[in-house]
Amino acid sequence: MSCPVISQSELICNVDRLVTDILSNNINISNVSVQLTALYLPLVTDYDSSLDYFPTITAFIDSTNRIISSDHSKKMRWGYYNTRDFINNLYAYKNSILKNNLRVIEQEKVNTKKLVIYMSQMLNHYSRLLIVRVDLGYSKDTNHLVSIETFHKHLKKLRELIGKKESCFEELEGNVIALEQGHDRGYHVHLLLMFDGSKRCQDTYIGQLVGEKWQNITSGLGSYYNCNNTQYKKKQEALGRLGIGMIHRRNPKEVQNAISASLYLTQPDKKNQHLRVKLPKMKTFTHGIYETNKRRGLPKYQNNLRYIASP
Repeated sequence: MSCPVISQSELICNVDRLVTDILSNNINISNVSVQLTALYLPLVTDYDSSLDYFPTITAFIDSTNRIISSDHSKKMRWGYYNTRDFINNLYAYKNSILKNNLRVIEQEKVNTKKLVIYMSQMLNHYSRLLIVRVDLGYSKDTNHLVSIETFHKHLKKLRELIGKKESCFEELEGNVIALEQGHDRGYHVHLLLMFDGSKRCQDTYIGQLVGEKWQNITSGLGSYYNCNNTQYKKKQEALGRLGIGMIHRRNPKEVQNAISASLYLTQPDKKNQHLRVKLPKMKTFTHGIYETNKRRGLPKYQNNLRYIASP
C-alpha cells in the first residue's frame, strides 16, 4: 500500500470528519471543495479494498468514483459543480452511516457490561490485585510510518507475550485491551493488566517495563504513557478515585474505583475514537477469560485465553 504524505490514520480520520460535517450541515461548499482537493487523491492512492473501512470512508470513495471515472481526471480541481454532485451523492449513504454509528454505541454498551462482570470477578477472586494501565501508541514523528497492517502486526506480538506471560507479563492473571484511533493520537491501545498482588508489586515499574517492551516490539516507532506513574496516582487519590495500583478486595472503595477506572476503555460517549479501518475480523475490544482450570478455587474450565470482540 502506498504511504500518503500524512499518516494513514490522520488521512482516514480527516475523511471521516469531512463526511460527518457534510451530512450534519456543518460545513459550506467552498470548504468542502478545499478538503476534497487535499484528501481525494491521497485516499484513492492509499485505499485498499481488502480492508474493512468505516461507512463514511466507503461512502466517500463511492461518491467520488461516480464523478471521477478515469486516472487522467483524478488530479482535476474540485470546483463548485463537481463538489455539489459529490455532496448530493453522499446523502444517499446518510441512513446507513447513522445506523452504523448507533451500532457502534450499542456495542460499546455491551462491552461495558462484559467488562464490569469480568472486573468484578477478578477483584472478588483475589485478596489483592495489582492493576497496571498503560496507553500504547506512536509518536507524532513516526505516525506516518504506521499503517493498520503495521499496527496489527505489533498487536499480534503484544498479545503473544501476554498470552505466554513472558517478560514483564510474568504472573499476569487478567488483561483488557481496547484499540482506538484518534485524530491526534492515531492508532493506539489502552491496556489494562491485572497481577496477583501476593506475587507482584511495584506497579509503576511494571508500567514502565510494559511501555519499554512496546517500544521494542515496534522497533522504536512506539510511544507510551504509564498511567501508574506517581504523579498521576497522587492526583487520582486526591480526587478520591484511584483505581489502579494495589487494590484490596476488602476495601469496597478501592474495588469500586478499580471498576470505574477500567470503564474508560469502553465509554460509549467517548467520541471519535473508534477504528475507522480494520483488517478483516480484527478485534477492537478483548479481555481474558476468568474461568480457567489454573485459577485456584474454581472448577476446571478451558484454560486457553479467549477474547470477546466488538464487530
